[in-house]
Amino acid sequence: MKNSLYLKLNWLSIFSIFMLFVLGGLVRSTGSGMGCPDWPKCFGEYIPPTSESELPIDYQEFFQKQRLKKTERFIGLLNKLGFTEKANEFSQNSQLSEKHNFNVAKAYVEYVNRLWGALTGIIVFLCFLFSLKYWKEKRKVFWYTLFGFIAVFINAFLGALVVNSNLIGGIVTIHFIAAFASICFFILARKYANDSSTDTLNREQSTIALLLMVFSAIQVVVGSSLREAYDLLFASNAFGQKLTELYPSLQWHAVLGTIVLVIAIYQFIKSTKGNHLAKYSKWVMLISFAQIIIGPLALIDSFSSISKLFHISFGAGIFVLQFYICTSIKSKNKKS
Repeated sequence: MKNSLYLKLNWLSIFSIFMLFVLGGLVRSTGSGMGCPDWPKCFGEYIPPTSESELPIDYQEFFQKQRLKKTERFIGLLNKLGFTEKANEFSQNSQLSEKHNFNVAKAYVEYVNRLWGALTGIIVFLCFLFSLKYWKEKRKVFWYTLFGFIAVFINAFLGALVVNSNLIGGIVTIHFIAAFASICFFILARKYANDSSTDTLNREQSTIALLLMVFSAIQVVVGSSLREAYDLLFASNAFGQKLTELYPSLQWHAVLGTIVLVIAIYQFIKSTKGNHLAKYSKWVMLISFAQIIIGPLALIDSFSSISKLFHISFGAGIFVLQFYICTSIKSKNKKS
């Protein structure tokens, strides 16, 4: 097929972007977000050092000042654009002045995350180049690929901003959501590029699918904000204390998780057996159930790291699978 190469690159783009969620979960679960205090290099090198002895004595102050200079330029840009309140919020945040010790494990976890991000950029660029052939016949393929390509590079910019701002709340969430936008664009491009006939949803199934996707999207946003609040609980080790300090976001997150699971079960029950979409509905249901178990484990210190790793990856998986299911909704559904 003439479009087989594009479809392969498209699939690689979707896979590589999704792996960024997995690696992001690894970065968070190991506390490696500032494993490299500069960007795009890591401790001033393209390949991180393996020992603190390889760094200057004053390396902490050096990279702190370097990061603050970049942040000041960004704050100046916000002021010029009229976002004075947000600029003041950034400038007064105590996190900006923090210094970071070298940790070889955290440095290389973050380094691998960045390498994968660079590889993803190359893949999506190649995918964009091969989408040009669709300009005449299937223009939507080109446009969605272009939007996905742009979203990936905006996300790279946000990744640099995340480091320069020392993981300030809000930017991390936007960085996370931008990755969802990019993967959705590539899924849509694949839908319009694939010539093979696909199963479609009837009116009732379409309503359920859309409802589940909306709640999944809300859950992602709430979960991202909750994640930032959780990361600030340095001294809150007791289970009960964490519940109190994260109120009411944690409770809403739990309620939304339950709603997502209930709708996912109903979607699977209503799915057409033998339809390939039923397989994806089954996975959405199973992963939603796993989330109910894995999520609360983050509040228990001994299970916190493993919970963070899988909870982020599974949450991304639910939304991506559900978005794919929703691409089978026709604009005009016939009555079943």
